[in-house]
Amino acid sequence: MPAIITHHIFGEDIAQDLPGDVVSGEEELLAFLLGNQGPDPFFARFSTLPSHAARSHALAATIQGGRVTRAFMTLRDGVSHLPDPDVRVGRAFVLGLLGHYALDRGAHPFVISQQRALVAADPGLERASGEVHALIESDVDTWILWEKRSATVRERPAAGNLMRTDRIERVAGALFSQMALAVFGVPVSAREYAACVRDYERLYRLIDPARSPLSRTAGLAEKIARGRSRAEAMAHYVRRDNECPAANLECRPWADPFGGRVRHESFADLFDEARLAYPALAEALVRGDERALRGLVGGLDYAGRPIDDA
Repeated sequence: MPAIITHHIFGEDIAQDLPGDVVSGEEELLAFLLGNQGPDPFFARFSTLPSHAARSHALAATIQGGRVTRAFMTLRDGVSHLPDPDVRVGRAFVLGLLGHYALDRGAHPFVISQQRALVAADPGLERASGEVHALIESDVDTWILWEKRSATVRERPAAGNLMRTDRIERVAGALFSQMALAVFGVPVSAREYAACVRDYERLYRLIDPARSPLSRTAGLAEKIARGRSRAEAMAHYVRRDNECPAANLECRPWADPFGGRVRHESFADLFDEARLAYPALAEALVRGDERALRGLVGGLDYAGRPIDDA
């Protein structure tokens, strides 16, 4: 997956191309942008019992791993059953979730390829492959924030990408709860999503910017507990330049992890391709054309991995 800043900027960019009546008003835009974070907030759950947090983490992985078309059609149906005052916010949120999928599907093979290349170059990183993955994503985050918005996390903190209202939390939680049970058979409270977003926000307030006193303390505590720190890898450095080896701006060859095909796209290329792919996905979903949506999903999960999209 790309990380929090990249998904937010992708959401801002695709929102500009939506018909004016699809997402209108501040609350609907906030719902759309929060939706662009996809199920990622479920990975961030920590302020609860470890077993409870693990269930949220597992739910995020389950959503990302399959039944993509069915999940989005179920979310669309869920919007139709919301109270009238909540329908437009719910629709904006679901369309944002679709944006998350579009970018994940396109960019994740690249990130996985970079991760595997680094681990192959230094086998000692094998146990920390998850941290390598997170570090690539945070580097891309800081680059794209400067490249597209001429800002750093000091001017635009990552936690600020999670702005929302009580209604957005309530509606999004209800939609996720209904979809998780109907599609994946996983019971989850309608209040869990809001709790996960709050933890996601707390996490970035704690770890950003990288190397700050709080960030160092969090990283040290995690290293003592686990031997390595995912939070430290996720933290964003304050950088004001357009250089980013992790984004492959020179278009060097890389191996697609799902089939081995040699590719040359930069992250910027993949970002633009996902932006171009999004309108057709959104139109199929809004129209409720399951056959068209399934064809556009193309049997790929959030990682860009071929699946049985049943």
